[in-house]
Amino acid sequence: MIQLWISGRIPSKKNSKQIVQGRGKARPRLISSSDYLLWEKLAILEIKIGWQNKTICKCESISYYFYFPDKRVRDLSNTIEGVNDALVSAKVLLDDKWQITGSITMNPHLAENKERAGVMITFNGVEYE
Repeated sequence: MIQLWISGRIPSKKNSKQIVQGRGKARPRLISSSDYLLWEKLAILEIKIGWQNKTICKCESISYYFYFPDKRVRDLSNTIEGVNDALVSAKVLLDDKWQITGSITMNPHLAENKERAGVMITFNGVEYE
């Protein structure tokens, strides 16, 4: 069992998209919000500092223990998407497809305070590249 902590309020990747009009005749584009992009950048830095192992190419399972800063309604599947993308970008996971992650468990909790918001990720039955 290996654990990794990512601190802070985790914005939903899917629900933080913005439509941006291109210049001239360019078609509108869908981009992530600046809030999400800042979180992703800081999360990848935090992961790289905290991760001392090689890239995971296969897991039996991954458990995500989310600690949210408030009681706001959230879609856990959208939240986990951003976390997994950060794990792939930081080279913790080779990819976030099910053949690599194995089974996934999501456990939402209310953090004791806003400073303790984040996610504890537990990797079980790990194989490295």
